[in-house]
Amino acid sequence: MDAFEDFSCALTKLGFIPNQHEFHFKHAAGTEIIFVPTISEYPQRPQTSHPIIVHEDIWRSKKEAVLNRLMALTGHSKRMHGRQCIVKRIDNLTAQQFLNHYHTGGFVNSYFKYGLFGADELLAVGLFSKVRTFHKDTDSPYRSAELTRYACKTGIRVTGGLDKLLNAFCNENKVFHLMTYADKEWTDGKSYFTLGFEKVGDTTPLLFRIHKISGERNVIHKNQSEFNEDWVLKSNLGNIKLVRTKNPRN
Repeated sequence: MDAFEDFSCALTKLGFIPNQHEFHFKHAAGTEIIFVPTISEYPQRPQTSHPIIVHEDIWRSKKEAVLNRLMALTGHSKRMHGRQCIVKRIDNLTAQQFLNHYHTGGFVNSYFKYGLFGADELLAVGLFSKVRTFHKDTDSPYRSAELTRYACKTGIRVTGGLDKLLNAFCNENKVFHLMTYADKEWTDGKSYFTLGFEKVGDTTPLLFRIHKISGERNVIHKNQSEFNEDWVLKSNLGNIKLVRTKNPRN
């Protein structure tokens, strides 16, 4: 079974149906998806919607993580409330194993690792950068950090879970200014607004290459010239930069 056939079967089980063309799918809940084969031009996005973009190499290497996010978006996850959970610091190995399994971007090195637990089961993980202190003009210094990763376990959606984890981190580390980036291929950023974040900008799309056979993906760095016919050049849509400067409940 090739990647697209496998992807199409998985979406059918989640209630998606083909829409407009063979690589475009739509769910009754409103979620739209465009599948991008490795050897294919980047699709033209509809003007009236914001479909999720899933590249073939990501589906091959991060299938469960992709399904995890789609299940949450289409109501196929068991719901728990953040009030039923507790937040605790976790070690590097636990965070690494969890995020490599459940996050489409995998694990990244980060200074702080927090877990959201329900009945002693690890349900979600959030990673944060080191806290830095900034002095802006004549205002008082403020402490800032970045949320670098967040993911829930497949089949679980913790309502208010990210909010609880963010507040625990900010309160424990006295962080007033929190930054994060939202992948434009997965979201328009609106889900962050309810958590008190505001959009402050966009990043430049990232250029990368994918090996036609292995599916290996490498970022193309500035002035990099190494390239041959075994690889396909691609780019993503970039990220939305978001900042939260206060607890929305205050």
